Amino acid sequence: MKILMFFIGLPVRFIIALVRFTLGGLIGWLGIILVSLRFLGVIHWPWLLASLPLEYGFIYCLYMTIDGALYRAGLKKMGGYARLTTFESKEAEEVFKLSQVGMDAYMAEKEVELAPKIDAIVAEARARQQSKEKQNE
Repeated sequence: MKILMFFIGLPVRFIIALVRFTLGGLIGWLGIILVSLRFLGVIHWPWLLASLPLEYGFIYCLYMTIDGALYRAGLKKMGGYARLTTFESKEAEEVFKLSQVGMDAYMAEKEVELAPKIDAIVAEARARQQSKEKQNE
């Protein structure tokens, strides 16, 4: 089921990235303006040249979708730019681990990992409370 959702999610991620690139960025709007000007006959450039910013956006989003899919599949390490623009490495590892093992197994693993720390904190708090009670007496 995870593999099916993985492959179904790829075109969705690509389309979302392409729409965000086109409507949310300067290069995308430049492409929309150039294609509109070419369509209206204001400029007489070849269509290939007028739509070049949109073609770049398509190729860039396709590459980033494939790159992200390879990373989520565990077949590729995170690149330098992604490392600089994402969570700290420990957080990224935890997110990746969560996506691989599922929520229930991840929560069980974290409970086992954190139980001794929580018990130590509770024991310390109880000891402080008892020492305060002894001082008040």
